[in-house]
Amino acid sequence: MKQSNDNLLAVSMAAAVPIYILRLQAKGGPDDSDMARAQESSAMLAERGDVLLFGGGKKGETADLFNRTAHAVAVLAFCPGGVDIFGQHFEAVRVHGQPESHGMKGYGQVA
Repeated sequence: MKQSNDNLLAVSMAAAVPIYILRLQAKGGPDDSDMARAQESSAMLAERGDVLLFGGGKKGETADLFNRTAHAVAVLAFCPGGVDIFGQHFEAVRVHGQPESHGMKGYGQVA
């Protein structure tokens, strides 16, 4: 059975965003540079979101946009209540000495 690009994107984000959340938690949560990068990524998505959805563009552009988007979603997951995107809910908490929980609440759940 062939998956549509949006389903493939949702599955890929479900795998990538928790990794970015863990990376952000390991450094105590998102900082100003993470916030700035997330804002920059939103502008890039507005301009070139079709590349993320359908591929194409320059070599490596789709991968770069995907990684920037996953990072931005991970940053948004630290906002109160988390974020719903790609049919999923991502929510993270700042963790202080609790690696066993990874501080993730309901990550990757279908909204």
